[in-house]
Amino acid sequence: MKLGIAKKLFILFFLFILIFYGTVFDLFFKVREMSARSARIVGVNNRIAALSKKMQDNLVDMDVNGKKLRLLKKDLYFTGFERARKGYIEAIADILSLNPEPPWPDLNTAYGQYIRPGPKKEMLAAGDGWEGAGRVPQWTADIETARKENQTRIDQALIRINTLSRLIVRNGMVGFGISIMVGLLGVLFITRSMLAPLNRLKTGLSQVSNDNYNHLIPVRSRDEFGELTQAFNDMSRQLKADEEIRSDFIATLSHEIRTPLSSVRESVNLVSEEVLGPVNEQQQKFLSIAGKETARITNLLNRLLDTASLDTGPGEILPLEPNHLIRETVQRLAGRAELARVNVSFTPMEEAPKVMGDPEEILQVLINLLDNAIKFSAENSRITLFLTLEAQHLMFNISDAGPGIPREKQRLVFKKYYRTQEVRDHADGVGLGLNIARRIVQAHGGTIFVKNNRDRGCTFSFSLPCVKNA
Repeated sequence: MKLGIAKKLFILFFLFILIFYGTVFDLFFKVREMSARSARIVGVNNRIAALSKKMQDNLVDMDVNGKKLRLLKKDLYFTGFERARKGYIEAIADILSLNPEPPWPDLNTAYGQYIRPGPKKEMLAAGDGWEGAGRVPQWTADIETARKENQTRIDQALIRINTLSRLIVRNGMVGFGISIMVGLLGVLFITRSMLAPLNRLKTGLSQVSNDNYNHLIPVRSRDEFGELTQAFNDMSRQLKADEEIRSDFIATLSHEIRTPLSSVRESVNLVSEEVLGPVNEQQQKFLSIAGKETARITNLLNRLLDTASLDTGPGEILPLEPNHLIRETVQRLAGRAELARVNVSFTPMEEAPKVMGDPEEILQVLINLLDNAIKFSAENSRITLFLTLEAQHLMFNISDAGPGIPREKQRLVFKKYYRTQEVRDHADGVGLGLNIARRIVQAHGGTIFVKNNRDRGCTFSFSLPCVKNA
């Protein structure tokens, strides 16, 4: 069964709500039950304690009034005796109505016969009456013992309530802990199910923006992100197929054009060199134009073929001396810089570490970058080449004083065939120089980027890995 992101989030949210509010409701009902039980237990036992005290007081009054009645024979003491007896009966009746634990029922059974109502003359009669044989002290002692047992039950009930309250608090903490764990699992789920696929898609899109259509993202789920990942992989495969078709077409077309173009160029050279007969000044002028145009077209075709050949990867990787590479680049383009009236300067790095790379391809990168800098620099401006060391990579930097590149277009300048309107109006080309440079640098394990200078112009930089232990 396929579960979408929305269903997964709903299930997770439902579990969190169920556990959290289940814990809250369980804690609420247990606290309420504990409060009711504690109020009932404490209330009953406190009521018994008060009534037992009343029983003791009435029993003492009965004893005192009974003795006075036999000595003084006054009705006042009989009335007091009866009042105390009725108070005792009411107190024991109230205690029994509370369904108390022993010994209260036993106490009522043992001494109940001695508090039955009787005529006054029986109270005056001598003999073993209700208070005889030391019964009253024993009776009082039994009530006191029952009171102490009742107090013990109150204390035990309070202890049980305290234990229960601790248990409730512990269960509540466990429940809240489980809720927190579910919340953390939810965060982990969101991270793994949403943020991780988004990061993989972000990486994949950055690879596509760098013209790398071989990067495929593993499909790890069957939800919407899995479908999106599959769609991305299908798009990458389609773009790769389209790019291969376009590259094959350009390579085939370049080869097909180069053959007749070579014939045209040789024919123009033969006529221009007057091998086929003399030519006048006007003819020589047009022949010169034709020769320059055929050379320009040949150069464009070579660039197209270079792009197709880069798919095979770099050639032989060797340790290279970076100062020597830059000097050779400056020397090769010295004539072009002189014609453009641009000053090119380079200060070598002392004890520069060697870098790993294909010498011809790295020279091509430097030549492409320096050629662009010369092309877009104003007359009498300066181009500076310098090296910097960053971690285990050496940075090659070419800084010019040209018009610079808008920030939003700095990533686009490395795309294949991309040329801004200003460049199309300013210079010839098909927009492959920087793309070729980026592909070479990336194939060597480096990066290439451009930043605008603070005052004027921009700086192109690329990195190459240094030779280990060099």
